[in-house]
Amino acid sequence: MKDTIEALIELQQVDDEIHGQQLQRDELAANLERLKAILVRMGEELDDKREKLAEATRFYDEKQEDLQADSDRLSRAKQKLTAVTRTKEYAAMQRELDTLRRKFGEDEQEIMRLAQAIEEYKASIAAQEAKLADLQGEVKREESASAQRLGELDSAIQAVASRKKEITVRLDDQLARRYSRVLRKREGKAVVHADGGKCSGCQIRLPPQTFIMVQRRETLEACPNCQRFLYVTDSTE
Repeated sequence: MKDTIEALIELQQVDDEIHGQQLQRDELAANLERLKAILVRMGEELDDKREKLAEATRFYDEKQEDLQADSDRLSRAKQKLTAVTRTKEYAAMQRELDTLRRKFGEDEQEIMRLAQAIEEYKASIAAQEAKLADLQGEVKREESASAQRLGELDSAIQAVASRKKEITVRLDDQLARRYSRVLRKREGKAVVHADGGKCSGCQIRLPPQTFIMVQRRETLEACPNCQRFLYVTDSTE
């Protein structure tokens, strides 16, 4: 039975190693996905700014045309005013001129605001493009480094998996299946210490007779609460 217990302990150690390597692999992949997600989001933000710049530019061009039209109307109104001789008609033309001047001034102000907005969009786009280029370079470097590290981890996992097979054949099929079942249900921990009369997996105090049997190492014992296999070392007896 001691050989069986030792095999289970070794099997747990191997699974711990596999789990650690899988976590590293998953973290590398998750970090790469995070960077790619940021890249996509920055690209979308850049597209949005470019659309707003194009819209502001179109509106600016339209306002420039409006301003030119206002200028033409203002010139014609001034010419008409010089030909007016009647006081009533002169007052009406003067009011029209005031309206045209006010409209011209408003269009000028709007064009100035649009010109400022266009410059701000251009500056923001240039800064965003620089950041995007830097991030694209970082993603490429990360992809290259991650590809190498992922390859190393996959090779290591395969090597450890081969060791796991060698250990598993030392157990009978029923026990091997039971181990795998507990491993899945108990977050990757199927074999744990029985420290000070407690299961170190679920921290439940073991029945005294169970702990005695674990210490004797003559039978394979499991925690009655979490079903993990139990063992003791010389330091925990």
